[in-house]
Order: sequence, then structure tokens, then C-alpha cells
Amino acid sequence: MDRDRAQQRGKHKIGQRQPRPAHATGTLTLKLFGSYAKRSEKLSSCAGRGTIFTLSRRTPRYRLSLSATVSSLLGGQRVVCRTRDLSADGISLDSVARFDLGTRVSVALVDPDAGSVVEVIGEVARVTEGAHAALGLRLLEPSFEWKSMVSRLSQRVADAPTHAQKRRRVLVVGDDQRQRGAMALYVTSGWDVMFASDTESVRDALATAPLDAVIAELDTDPTADGPSSWMVIVELMSQCRRSQPQARRIVRGSNRGGDFDAQLVHRFVDRDAGLDALVDALTADIGAL
Repeated sequence: MDRDRAQQRGKHKIGQRQPRPAHATGTLTLKLFGSYAKRSEKLSSCAGRGTIFTLSRRTPRYRLSLSATVSSLLGGQRVVCRTRDLSADGISLDSVARFDLGTRVSVALVDPDAGSVVEVIGEVARVTEGAHAALGLRLLEPSFEWKSMVSRLSQRVADAPTHAQKRRRVLVVGDDQRQRGAMALYVTSGWDVMFASDTESVRDALATAPLDAVIAELDTDPTADGPSSWMVIVELMSQCRRSQPQARRIVRGSNRGGDFDAQLVHRFVDRDAGLDALVDALTADIGAL
């Protein structure tokens, strides 16, 4: 028995003299990358408030609000929104639009200094829903123009005043040609804009979040969009009234053909009237309808 105890003590001493490998303790890893480990742990704990998918935050982020046009590379989904913050390799977008994780999108922004359009390709890496809905994009091989713009604009962030303001959420319904024709107007609006072109995409958009307005980019002149265009507007606005009765229902076209039911369509806006007329239609006091 004494011999067995001696052998056990000998094994214990030998075990003490042999250092444990770094991968077994994890001490070296946590010492060098402790902040990133804690950050990952924190992000995982936020899963209930959104979906997160490996978004790097090693580069500084800057609070910058710029108008952005986001288009999926496959499927044709398109939204107009504003950036929440930018970095050299990522973008956070202030939008309620829903994109699946991993979706690749193109993002076009106007450089406020140069006046030129800067386009980057990114991948949806984080989706946050609720009152503070947002999309997090990881950029794929961002260009020199992008990094230069972010670096230049970041120098003005500290001096820029911050104003809390409500951004309007708008659904625009029309075919691809109508959407492209109206894109410049909605980019300058500063609104969070979703686009829909068919019944399914309209239904999905109405179920996404409360909207301030639904705008039909359709003409009511039978020679423009066909004899059934008015019926399309009636069906669309009826669906909107059932789903989101608080949303302003607006038709924007080039010809006001037919009579509008004030209970169904709040305002008609001529397509050539510009953004001011559309803003007036969205904000005017129309009473309880």
C-alpha cells in the first residue's frame, strides 16, 4: 500500500512539472483577444432582439446619416433608406426592410463632398427588428473610393450636431419601370422607403412594420397603364386600408382619370409636381377618414 501511495505522489509531481498547453487553458487567447471574446458573448446574448451573423467591428464606426439605395443582387428587392453609421468595412442601415442573412446587395450612396455616386457590394450580416430596426452589412472588398470617403467624413462627425427626428416609413407600389423613374425623388426624401411590384411583395411589406404612407406609382388614364389600372389601385388601397388604416393612401400619376373615393384614396399627386407636393400630401391634415 505504501508503494501505491508513493507511485501516486510521483505521478502527481510529474503532472505538476509539465505545463498545460495553451489551447487547453485558453489563457493566451483570452489575454490577446479578450475584448473580442467579450463582444462576441455580448452579441450572442442579444439574439432575442435580432439576428446576428458574424459582423466584424474591429474598425471604427462613425455616426453618419446618408441617403442610400440598396438593391439585392438576386431577386430585385430594392429599398431607399439612410445610413445609421459607416466604417471602412461595414454599414448599418436604418431600415425596416427584411433581407435574409447572407443576402448580397449593392449599396449606392452619394459622396456629399464630391457629388459622385459611390457603390459597394455587401452581405447582410445582422438583422434587428422592432422599434429600432436596422440592417448590418459586411462589405466585400470595399473600394479605395469608399474608404477615402469614410475617412474624410469621419473627421467631421465630432463637430456635427445630432438632431433626433422621426423618419417616415413609406411603401411605394409600381412596376420596375415606375420604381426606377421615381428613384431620384425618393432618394432625396430622407424617408425609409420600401418598394413592391406585386401582390405578394405588397402583403409582405404591409406586415413588416407600421407605415406612414402607401404610394401607388400608377396612372389612372386607361391609355397609359391599361383599362384595369384603376381596379388595381382600388384593390391595392382596399388592402392597405384593411391592413394599416392609419397609413396615408396616395396615388402619384400623370393623369387623374376617374373619381376618387376619399375614404379609399386620400390624395392624388401629379407625377411632375415634385417632392414638395408629395410631402404636402403626406403631411396635410385630412381629418378622420
